[in-house]
Amino acid sequence: MIVGGNLALDFTNTVDDPLGPGHHDHAGTYADVVDWSLRAGTVTDSQASRLLRTASRRPAEAATALDSAHSLRSGLSDIFEGVVDSSGRVPSTSWLRLRPFVVDAYASALVEDGGQGRGRFAWPHSDELAVVLHPIAFAAAQLLVSDDLDRIKRCARCPWFFLDNSKNRSRRWCTMSDCGKAVKMERYVARRAASRSASRH
Repeated sequence: MIVGGNLALDFTNTVDDPLGPGHHDHAGTYADVVDWSLRAGTVTDSQASRLLRTASRRPAEAATALDSAHSLRSGLSDIFEGVVDSSGRVPSTSWLRLRPFVVDAYASALVEDGGQGRGRFAWPHSDELAVVLHPIAFAAAQLLVSDDLDRIKRCARCPWFFLDNSKNRSRRWCTMSDCGKAVKMERYVARRAASRSASRH
């Protein structure tokens, strides 16, 4: 699900219930990472097909790229946890884990026409399997030096991160239709149970 409001946050959110019975990794295989990148709009259909063909021919390289993806995700999780816990400060040790990914992203980037008189970094032609990580690392680096840093929050019900772009910064859930609705239902059930208990006494 793409709900974080930033590519790096969304990639960090690719694990459901990390330590619980509902654990599911949406980036559990290299093909999963490519599929997620396709849905996130960072690779095209043709590039995704090319990467998957390359991965099938080079399984060891695909495994290394997947390990790198998981390492990047773990580093991002540590950074965003630190930002949330410290009200907007980036933990220096966590940045050191992210920095090599950012360096690789910049080293491999091309500048394309982004429209409206602006350029943008892109990685459209690379057959390097780790290319799927470059837009994520770049998005993280941009976020960490932006005015949005103190808008990073963690859902009050699940481990997912998001940017709170509400006017009064009162957003509490990753999505109202998912965690927000679930919490409301839990509260409703609890009130009904309390009401029934009180009526018996």
